[in-house]
Amino acid sequence: MKKVLFFMPDNPLKKNAGNRTRALSMLSYFKSRNFEIDFVSEYYTGLWSETDIKAFEQSGLADNTYVIKKKPSKKNLLFYLLFYKLPNFFYQNKAWFFPLNFPELVTLRFKRAFNKILKKNDYDYVFINYASWATLVAHNPHIKKAIKVIDTHDFITAQLQRKVNIGQSFKEEIRRISLFDLALAISVEEQYIFSQFCKNKVALAPMTLDKPQSVGTVGEKSFDLIYVASDNIHNQKAANWFFKEVYPLLPTNVQICVIGQINEHLSIKAPNITSINFVEELSIYYNNAKVAICPMLTGTGTKIKVIEALSYGMPVVCNTRGVDGLIDKNNNGCLVSDDPVEFKNYIMQLLTDESAYQKQAENALVSFNLNYEKESCYKNLDKIFSK
Repeated sequence: MKKVLFFMPDNPLKKNAGNRTRALSMLSYFKSRNFEIDFVSEYYTGLWSETDIKAFEQSGLADNTYVIKKKPSKKNLLFYLLFYKLPNFFYQNKAWFFPLNFPELVTLRFKRAFNKILKKNDYDYVFINYASWATLVAHNPHIKKAIKVIDTHDFITAQLQRKVNIGQSFKEEIRRISLFDLALAISVEEQYIFSQFCKNKVALAPMTLDKPQSVGTVGEKSFDLIYVASDNIHNQKAANWFFKEVYPLLPTNVQICVIGQINEHLSIKAPNITSINFVEELSIYYNNAKVAICPMLTGTGTKIKVIEALSYGMPVVCNTRGVDGLIDKNNNGCLVSDDPVEFKNYIMQLLTDESAYQKQAENALVSFNLNYEKESCYKNLDKIFSK
């Protein structure tokens, strides 16, 4: 039986963001292939509670669960300053005369705790999520003969481009990804970029989702549009654009369901808008809606909500950024426009033209089954991890 140490700073069971859904899908793959899994996370980053930890332990996703705190309590302020704050300052800023322009999230305290786990075990794979945590494996003898794998999730330099020196940030991101034996890219764009500069192998590992039990169900739907979005700056900009530029152009009888923490940033209230901050099962709402929208103006990486919609045979209307990361750019079930009027026209075409709707719905299912359906993607991962 192969053994993997799987680090993810967030709680995968909180399925309210695409990155957590991604981690959950990778854990499910390892479990399906009978890997022994040691799961490691960070208490504060993942907003863990004791109840969350217990729920994860009972989920069966891992054989052993370690949720580590990257910093001690501040109750003893002198101890906190002398034995955490000061040593960690020099650890995280060892190049502070020459800033890296790239996030360093590993603390000295966390790495010591992480190394204790490594020392006690022999792993076949050490699996790290995000380049910002890559120093967990840098020049680390406790990894022994394990194959080091990073799931990049995203092109971080692109996310930081307005805050940092792009050249220095990109150079550091490539250096960190190159610390690993294998890098997994979720999108074709990121695979291309990383493979051009990294010294290691870069493999495409697209988002993997289960095929819904009920797909393309016919009958009356409660909602014309469904919009699923978490709370981040890119979704805030996107929601603001849609409700300011597109929504006023739509007929007032178009029923819209907005799901996710993005609702906390929406001031608009109307009889045709249903706002739900969190749902346990999105399938109920996908099966009760006709068209998905993904208004994205900024951001990088694959939009998981687009793939989720495609899995239900649901057409998607989105901006150009909405199809970032998709393997098929055309005939994939998505109608794409950055113009508010055309965006509205695409929505109304799908809601009023049955033949146009069916064509896009069929394209959506074909694209999903070919590129993102679980069993198909698992075969690709088998090739990667059998080596």
